[in-house]
Amino acid sequence: GLNGSFHSADGWPIVDSDKFPNLTAMNEELHGMGLKTGFYFNPCWCSVEWKVWPTGNTAKDAATVLDLGFDGVKVDGCGPANNMTLWGELLNASGRPLLIEDCLDKHWWVPGKEPPTPTVQLLRDCPSNFYRTTTDILASFYSIMGNLMTSAAFVKEHETADGPVSRPGCWAYPDMLQVGHEISLVESFTHFAAWCITSAPLILGCDLTNDTVYNEVYPIVTSPLALKVNQEWAGHEGGLAASAEDTFTTHAGTTTVTTFPVWQVWHKRLPAIGDRATGAVLLINLSEQPRNVTLTYSDADPRFGSTVTGTDVWTGEKVNLAAKSQAFSLAPHASRFLILQAVSHMAGMWLAGEREAV
Repeated sequence: GLNGSFHSADGWPIVDSDKFPNLTAMNEELHGMGLKTGFYFNPCWCSVEWKVWPTGNTAKDAATVLDLGFDGVKVDGCGPANNMTLWGELLNASGRPLLIEDCLDKHWWVPGKEPPTPTVQLLRDCPSNFYRTTTDILASFYSIMGNLMTSAAFVKEHETADGPVSRPGCWAYPDMLQVGHEISLVESFTHFAAWCITSAPLILGCDLTNDTVYNEVYPIVTSPLALKVNQEWAGHEGGLAASAEDTFTTHAGTTTVTTFPVWQVWHKRLPAIGDRATGAVLLINLSEQPRNVTLTYSDADPRFGSTVTGTDVWTGEKVNLAAKSQAFSLAPHASRFLILQAVSHMAGMWLAGEREAV
C-alpha cells in the first residue's frame, strides 16, 4: 500500500489477491453453505496507518465490506479508522443487516488524543451490536476469570438510570471463548457458563476441525438450557451476586487482574414462569483447592425467598435444595450452574424490582 500502509494511493483497502483471488465469490460460496462472514479492520499491526492516513479511510473501508458481500465487521482499536459513530452510520445506511463489533474506547492508542466519540455516548447510542470491555483473552483460567470480572465491573460502572448498558442489540463482550482451547474440560464448563450468565456474545475460538476437541466441546456449546440462560432477557444482563472475602494473588496466565476471591456466585434474572421468580445462578471455585461454596437464595435475588426449586443446567435434572441456602462441594476451577424458581408467588415485587440488584 501507499508508504507501507494497507491502503492504495486513493484510499481503498488492499487485498492479497494471491491468498484471496475473489472475495465476492468466496462469500457467495460460504453463503450457499449457510455461513456468514466478517472482515477485520483497523488491526493492531497497522500502526503505520496513523502516519499515512491520520484520519483513516472509514468511508471506503465500509464500502468495501458492503461491496464484497460480508455480513459483519470487527473494528479494532489500533489504527486511525476508529470513529464508530461514522462506521455505524455508513454501514447501517446500506439497509443490510450487518454485525458490528467495536473495540470501544480507543483513545489510549494515540497519546494525547481523545476518542472521536466519548465512551458514554457510544454506550448510549451504540452504533455497534457488541463491544469489547476487556484486554485480549488468553487460554488460561485466570485470564478468563479476569476478563469476566473486568467486564462485569465496566458494565456496573456505566449503568445509568435508563438501564443496563449491556442490553439487547448492544452487548458487552469480554472477548472470544477459550472453550476447548488449551484449558481443561472442567474449566471449559465454567467458562461457557460464565459467558452465558452474563449475556456475553458466544464466539468460539477453538479448532472445530479437530475431532477430539469437537466431541469434547459440542455438549457444552449446544446445551439447550445454557443457551436459554444466555439468550433470554428479563431486564438485566446478569452479574456478580456474592463473593468471598478471602482472596489470593496469582500471575499465572493473567495480565490485568491478579487478585481473585476464592469463590463467586453469579446471577441472572430470567422471565418469570407464571408468577414465580426465575433466574440462573453460577457458583465458581476460583481457587486451587476444593471448596464448599454456599448459595443463599436471597443473596442472588430477594424475590426467591427461602424456598426454591432447582434444575441443573447441564443435565436438565432436578436438584434437591434445602431451605434458605445450599452448600456445594466444588473442585478447583469447577462450578455449579443452576436455574432456580421461587416456590412462593411474587405478588407486586416483580415489577417494582425488575431493574434492582441482580
